[in-house]
Amino acid sequence: MTTISVGQQLSCRVLGPLDVAVDGVPVVLSGVLVRRLLAALVLAEGHAVPDDELLDLLWPGQQEVKALRVVVWRLRTALGTASDRLERTPTGYRFVLPEQTDQHQFTGLVATGLRQQSTGEPAAAIATLSAALDLWRGDPWQDLEPEAGGSGLVRRWAGERARLVELRELAVEEREAARFAVGSPWPVVRALSQLVADSPYRERRWELLALALQAAGRPDRAAAELRRYRLTLVDDLGLDPSPTLTALEHRLTPRRPGWRWR
Repeated sequence: MTTISVGQQLSCRVLGPLDVAVDGVPVVLSGVLVRRLLAALVLAEGHAVPDDELLDLLWPGQQEVKALRVVVWRLRTALGTASDRLERTPTGYRFVLPEQTDQHQFTGLVATGLRQQSTGEPAAAIATLSAALDLWRGDPWQDLEPEAGGSGLVRRWAGERARLVELRELAVEEREAARFAVGSPWPVVRALSQLVADSPYRERRWELLALALQAAGRPDRAAAELRRYRLTLVDDLGLDPSPTLTALEHRLTPRRPGWRWR
């Protein structure tokens, strides 16, 4: 059983380079193996990680049991007064997490912001989603790249990273939707023009861009942007836009004599 020191404050950030602090003092995690070990234990969210998975992560294809104990000792030393959070179990090791890591704060804020946006509270959604995005310092779990080995851990890492990245994309898009709801469309047009350039296959961005251009009095340009998206999808992926976006493009496109929608 782990006994946490009274008053001890542990923070753990994974949305970017792994960052740990005890009572506000950064923990110096020297060496790639120490960082990978702690990243894997944090990813497990308080569950024990078996020795064989940790060995495969740190030394793929080898059974360096004694070396694992050395790396664990180095991690305990680095954690100092928080070393009692690192537990030995019958099959492996577990790390007792703080009440909330930055990824938990991020997912909670995004969920709240999306709910506020869906219930007609755009100003609150802007503030909440901005707070969530401020937590993002870079790609999560940078110490668990695929070349690190550890097939089971890497699969877990890839799924969690994909989930967090998708949440971030949603937060970025819906913050622009909220800004569109409360202010001038032109700042939103400028922001979305960059966002569609960054991620040209995300349909929500093109939809918002077209709606903002329409609100700004430029339905012709809105229709042109949707045509550009349709051609990009067809040329690059062999796909068509959704019926919703197709209907929006249809609605925005001026009718000409003899013109037929295809």
